[in-house]
Amino acid sequence: MTTRKLALYLVAASCLPLIVMAIIGFTTGATQEAYEYAIDPALYGKRIVEQANGVRMVFAFDVAFIVFYTGFFAAFADYLRKIGAPFVTLALVALLATSFLDIVEDHHILAMLGKAEAGFALDADSLVFQQTLSSTKFTVSYVSLFLFGLAIPRTTKLGWGLALFLTIGNLASGVLGYAAPPAWRSQLDGGRWIGFLVGFAIAGLWLRQAPEPEASR
Repeated sequence: MTTRKLALYLVAASCLPLIVMAIIGFTTGATQEAYEYAIDPALYGKRIVEQANGVRMVFAFDVAFIVFYTGFFAAFADYLRKIGAPFVTLALVALLATSFLDIVEDHHILAMLGKAEAGFALDADSLVFQQTLSSTKFTVSYVSLFLFGLAIPRTTKLGWGLALFLTIGNLASGVLGYAAPPAWRSQLDGGRWIGFLVGFAIAGLWLRQAPEPEASR
């Protein structure tokens, strides 16, 4: 199997846990994003314990998402490298850093859930660390996606669409997310999920029509 075809399978697989997490959020009210910000520690602890089952399900599927999207971008990078695209190694290194930060983020939030369930009070420093960790993860992901966008060959309409989505669209999303007031967080966080699915869909469509590298034929 070529890495182009493998990337196609993995882009579809990456969408599945995203959809499941959205359903969990809709049915239980538990979302990952709700626990990525520094708020009153007592309120944070109360909410995360009340939503404990939903939170654990969300992060269980987020682990699956991390595995699938890391595999997708590894295959995607290999394909782009074979067709001579630039910046691929830098983009993949930043993506792997994003995956690592995502793993630490998930387990830090779950550790705080365990602490709160055991009856211990959460402290403000842990929540500040959590917001710093989450923000760093997203910023590194913006760097990775921007570089992947620069690597996309702009020889077709889909190529242009994917390249612009990963560069201008991705950067605009990051700037808006950090500049917006806290009152906008829930709407922007919801929009990010839609953005993930749209981005994977465009990438999948582009890969379907992309040619195999000469060496793979």
